[in-house]
Amino acid sequence: MKSKTILGILLITAGIVLIVYYDQYLRPEREAQELLVEGKMVFERGDETGDKETINQAINTFTRVIVKYPKTSALTESYFYIGKCYEKLKLYRLAYMKYAYLIKNNRSSLNEDLRKEVLVRLAHINILKQYSEEGIDQLYGLLNTSFNKEFRSRVYTELGHTYLKLGRFEKSKRMFDISLTEYGGNEEAILGKARSYKHMGHDTQAYNLYDYFLKYYGAISQYTGDVRRSYREQAYQSGLSAFRRGHYSAAISFFRRILIHFPYDRKAENALYWTGESYFAMKKFNTALGYFNRVLRNGYYHKDQDAQIKKGYAYFLSKRFDLAAREFQTYLRNYPRGRHASVAREWKMMSSKELLYRIRSKKLPRIEEEDEITPKDEMSIEDDEEVSGDIREEFIDTEGKIELENVAEL
Repeated sequence: MKSKTILGILLITAGIVLIVYYDQYLRPEREAQELLVEGKMVFERGDETGDKETINQAINTFTRVIVKYPKTSALTESYFYIGKCYEKLKLYRLAYMKYAYLIKNNRSSLNEDLRKEVLVRLAHINILKQYSEEGIDQLYGLLNTSFNKEFRSRVYTELGHTYLKLGRFEKSKRMFDISLTEYGGNEEAILGKARSYKHMGHDTQAYNLYDYFLKYYGAISQYTGDVRRSYREQAYQSGLSAFRRGHYSAAISFFRRILIHFPYDRKAENALYWTGESYFAMKKFNTALGYFNRVLRNGYYHKDQDAQIKKGYAYFLSKRFDLAAREFQTYLRNYPRGRHASVAREWKMMSSKELLYRIRSKKLPRIEEEDEITPKDEMSIEDDEEVSGDIREEFIDTEGKIELENVAEL
């Protein structure tokens, strides 16, 4: 009886496993292949008749395969046929992007014959792509052949990239705007518009579009990896450029984008540091200290020396000379042969002298609150003030006498 029960449980378990396997792998594969065959039939019909509406219908069918069944073997052929559809519509840039994506990201799933075919078509498109007035007229002519909004959106996108290539950025943006009016879900138009803004010097508008793209299309788009890499590099360079021009608030906003979208990237260390530098330049020392502390606490180390020495400067300029001396001493202890070692020694000596002068003059430093301290800075200002008080007590005995030996120890 017991063995029968165990056998029954095993059979039930095996049945459940088979059902799950079918539902997760076999059924999606079968449905994707059926949809792929349907798309091929529609494409062949459009190819024979030259009907652009039919070819556009084929693009939509292959796109459904990509969106609904991204983990099936039908994915590679779907991208390939979308490229062929774009070629038939003379949308060569879009076709080129599909073929290039196959070569770059799907090498393992490309058989040798298909790989050769893709390379041939890439070479053919390179010859056919013409960013000329004749090519532009041909694209405008396509608009008169269809009232399908998705198709018209693709044509306007091609026009936008053509004008972008020709350096006519205002015209390019206008084409992408019209494309998105025709069909708001056109990923190429969203990214093309962002590129137009970037070329026009409107970095903030460009990055807002990147934010929008990553939010709504980042999980499914073939362009996500490239967009994230470009966004990270461009936003960081925009921040540095703004900082060097003295536009510190703008620099902070650009670096903040790095911290939001790439918090664990190596660039985040740099973004934290230059955000601190920006607040330092604005004389908001407490806020700057918060960011320098975050640089020292994260998992990267390439900006630690700079952040450590800057902490000393921030304390010195905010007249907290005891804490300044401590930070310069910390730098010398951690980096005795560091690139800022000689500077740290000089500023440590100046901090000690300033502190000694104020003690003798009975002008103990008073810590002033700044209006820019926020919880996000992750800085314990209260702890620093407590340490500051403890250090001062080392210099003054109960009768108010100065113990010069302790000052020398700084």
